This record gives sequence, structure tokens and C-alpha cells, in this order.
Amino acid sequence: MSNAGKIVGLIVAAGYSRRMGRFKPLLPLGEKTVIENAVESLRQGGIKDIRVVTGYRAEQISSALANVDVRIINNPKYAAGMFSSILAGIESMESDIDGFLMLPGDNPLIRRRTVKAVLREYRRTGATVVYPVFGGERGHPPFISSKSFAAIRRSNGDGGLRMILDGFAAAEAEVAVADQGILMDLDTAEDYQKMTVYYERHPIPTGDECLAILDKYQGNENVVRHGRAVAALGYSLAVLLKRAGLKIDPVLVSAAALLHDLAKGKKHHARRGARMLKSMGFSCVAGIVGTHMDFAFREDEAIDEAAIVFLADKLVCGEQRVTLWERFRPSMERFADQPEAVAAIVQRMQSAIDIQHKIFRILGIRSFDELHQRREGIL
Repeated sequence: MSNAGKIVGLIVAAGYSRRMGRFKPLLPLGEKTVIENAVESLRQGGIKDIRVVTGYRAEQISSALANVDVRIINNPKYAAGMFSSILAGIESMESDIDGFLMLPGDNPLIRRRTVKAVLREYRRTGATVVYPVFGGERGHPPFISSKSFAAIRRSNGDGGLRMILDGFAAAEAEVAVADQGILMDLDTAEDYQKMTVYYERHPIPTGDECLAILDKYQGNENVVRHGRAVAALGYSLAVLLKRAGLKIDPVLVSAAALLHDLAKGKKHHARRGARMLKSMGFSCVAGIVGTHMDFAFREDEAIDEAAIVFLADKLVCGEQRVTLWERFRPSMERFADQPEAVAAIVQRMQSAIDIQHKIFRILGIRSFDELHQRREGIL
């Protein structure tokens, strides 16, 4: 266990952006620039001391960050490459700095939980380097302890920072994170387009992020397979309803359906799963997961993402499509001698029936056989 001292967030934004053909730090990303988003990512993760290393077009970056609480470090040797900027950053650090999170300026969308997870792993292990990992691949920002500073200062930069850190392999650690953003940078115009889409969907975990969350917190493969089946049905329903004119987000439905049983096996698993997802920053998904067990619905109400996930969950038993009666009858029989429990089951079944009837009316169908024909080609 390490008694961690001060932590710096070091953002390197000194390069020419030659491969992109446009100056990456100042590209718009949402309502802010790329460099502002990078700063915000570390800030949301709890980092207070954030330093930005500039070089090429330094004045423009400084101007963009004029109203942001960061320390600008100018690297006059930026033309020598990224290692010179990292070295400039290290030379700015006081003796009581315990280490820094190193984030390239073109890697701006890091989830706050990732920053916290990396630092927690460092404090737990005292490792010299801690790498965040997604899908088995290391990404940014790694935490680099001050124990490596002497080796970095001695280096002439051949092989870059990676070669130096490889020398600390015996004292490194990895931490798995549900954050696709750690692998996303801006080398090409296509990368920028993908990041723009990812930014717009950032409040919702991607499919791969959902699976990473399940892998970390839900060890029952049967539960995961059920979630996949519910997500497949829910997504197709959402797409059809959106085509019919409803304001439905199929991606949100899919994510919530995949994660609806995140805390299955724990007491009050719907509420527990919702709390877990909210703590990860996925509030919109958390709201749906929290209602997937008990969802009161009347036919005069609008169909939304929560209603779709609720119904899809009730139409899937294990991985198999079932009727609502097939789904609810076993529970009614099991609790036949408990009137209050039966009443709750009947209420849930009636809500599911009402949702199903309304969806059928909107889509102009009378059965799931007709729905199956329409689903072809969606998945």
C-alpha cells in the first residue's frame, strides 16, 4: 500500500498534428475543443493539478485554456518529439510530486471512473507504472510514479517513453476499465469522425463497454446471455418504434437491456444495479435498470426506453422467447399461497400486457409472428 502524495495530470499537446492535417487540440468536440475536453476528463476524475505541455501553436492553446485552471508548460524543444514534452513536464514537477497521469492531448475522452481506478490501483499496489486496460489492450492515461523520473531524465529519448517504462515491467500493474475512450486518439480525419460520434453517445456505454462492465461485476454467464437476448429483442423493437415516429433511442435501449441484471444475485438487484451504473456516470441507463423489475404502465402513457426494456425482459426466459403468460405463470404458482406477492406479479404482468398491446397498435401488427418478419435485417 502506497501513501500517495500529490498527483499531477500531464497533458501533452505540443506536436504538429501532421497526420491529421488539422491542428488537433483546437478541433471542436461538442461545445468545447479537444484540449478542453482532455482537461475536463482529468478534472472529473479528481485531478486538481493539471499541466498542459505546449509547443507548436502554443499561444493558441494558451488562449483556448485562458479561463481554465491549468498550468501551461512551454516546451521550446517540441520539434524533437513527444519525449521532449514529457521531460519538460517532469522538470516542472516539485519534489513532493508522487507521480503523474500522462494523457496525450488527442486522447480527450477518458471516463472519470478510469482515472479513479488507475489511482486506486497505484495506491493499492505502489506500482511504478499503472496501465488502464480495455479489451486486453493498454491505453491512456497510465500513472507514472516519481520512482521512474531518474531513468527518464537519464534517457536520450531513443525508443521513447515506452522503452523506459518497459524497464519497470517487474513493478508495473494493470487495471481493467470499462472505457473504450482509453484507446481512442486522433490520428486521422476518420478517427475524428468516430470520436465525434463517441462523444455524442458518451453518457451511454458502448456495447463493448457494457460487456466489460458485466465481465467485471457479473460473473454468471447465464445472466449475461439473458441480457444479450433481451438486448436483441429490445433493440429491434426500439428501431421499429423509431421508424414509426416515436422518439426512442435504440442504443440506450440496448445498453440498458444488456445491463439490466448487472447486480442479479444480490438483494434488490435492480436498485443495486442502478446505483452501480449511476456511480459510473451512466445515469440515463441507471434509471431504466432501476425500474426493470417493477414498472407501472397505463395504455394512455407514452412508450419510452424503460417500457421497452421492461417488456423485452418479460418476453425472454433465459435466452428463449416466451409469451407473457409463460413467463409469469410459474411465479404465480410458486407464490399461490401469498396473496400480496400474487397481486404484485399480476400488476407487473398487466403492465407488460398493456405495453405489448400499445406497441402492437403503433406498429400495426397483431402478433409477434408479424413482428419477427419486420425484425429481419435489423440485427
